[in-house]
Amino acid sequence: MQQLRFVIIGIGGYSLVHLAAIDWLQEQGLAQLTGVVALESERKTKPELIRSLQDKGIPLYGTIDDFFQNGTDTADVLTVPIGIHQHVPVSIRAMQHGLDVYCEKPLAATVQEADALIEVKNETGRKIAVGYQHIYSNSMQQLKRLIHDGKLGRVQSISLLCGWPRSKQYYRRNNWAGKLKLSEHWILDSPANNAHAHYLLNTLYLASPLPQQAANPAELRAELYRANHIESADLAQIKFRTDTGADCFISFAHCNQTELGPKMSLQCEKGKVYWQTDNGKTEIKYTNGETEEFDNLTHEKWRFDGFKDFVSAVRENRQPLCTPELARAQTQAVSAMHRSCPEIVTIPEGHIIEIEDWEMFPPDTRGDFRRVKNLDDYLKKSFTENLFFSEMGLSWAKGIDAKWVQARG
Repeated sequence: MQQLRFVIIGIGGYSLVHLAAIDWLQEQGLAQLTGVVALESERKTKPELIRSLQDKGIPLYGTIDDFFQNGTDTADVLTVPIGIHQHVPVSIRAMQHGLDVYCEKPLAATVQEADALIEVKNETGRKIAVGYQHIYSNSMQQLKRLIHDGKLGRVQSISLLCGWPRSKQYYRRNNWAGKLKLSEHWILDSPANNAHAHYLLNTLYLASPLPQQAANPAELRAELYRANHIESADLAQIKFRTDTGADCFISFAHCNQTELGPKMSLQCEKGKVYWQTDNGKTEIKYTNGETEEFDNLTHEKWRFDGFKDFVSAVRENRQPLCTPELARAQTQAVSAMHRSCPEIVTIPEGHIIEIEDWEMFPPDTRGDFRRVKNLDDYLKKSFTENLFFSEMGLSWAKGIDAKWVQARG
């Protein structure tokens, strides 16, 4: 069967993951890299990669416009690992040029953008997958089956915690990191809409018993804070009830001290689920006394399973596991989060520690961090007791303007 021809936008940041994924597919005879959009600024920082691509005879396009003007006939699929505000317009343009799309998460900044993309997908009949990599993972798919088949029963509640420290350098890596808006384009960057967006969608995905569907938040309250000198939030708490009746409580942080989570607990009618670490270590204790364990480590490259599923979806003329319709639930939750807490609270300097330390990513690099004192302890307490910071009596959380909002729509 003919290999799918992929063109990737970018040679830095998360584009490198897409390049590695296509290499993995190519080893299996499933895909071929037929082009890369490499900006001049990126080429200067990655001369060895540029030489390698040129040695392989892979066409390089100077801009996204250059590709759409000169390269669409060499591609079947465009991958879109670029800024949040570019996901929808570039994906729409690709579909209108007759291409299928693998778009990085999050799907969009706003529900309106997500709906516009879904409309064009339906009009053009093109395939689009969204790169929430955990949706494709073994642990999420097994849990989804156990919920759908009724072995676990209805999901009653979910608690989730993830705290990944991020440095000042993280927020300087591009022109949109940490922003609510860039010019006229909404960004809504935050842990909930970037690094931890996977885990927010996991919650909504498992809250629905239906295959290939996510629950939607029905009513929601959020508390948003920032320790870094940014426009958006680097600390978020979200409580919501879904349209399937699941009560969810989530805490995300980029200004804590040490790596916490991800870890998630699900209370179901017929058992309790403990899910933790990025490898999806899962332990289930059923009410009948049975237990079950599994994780994501079905093979070394499990993080690339979304790309492989996408190739299968195109070949079999079916929908990929993570469609825009499914991913829209995460966008809906983020939109409601900002409506619930329109004024992000800046944590006073007296509660901040500035320190140089090792980065989580990229590895073997150091960065300058702003951390909230004792935040790790507060996050752990919040996770076990489902408490907002304002309910814990923290001085920097008192008087926060946060209200319950209807999240449907």
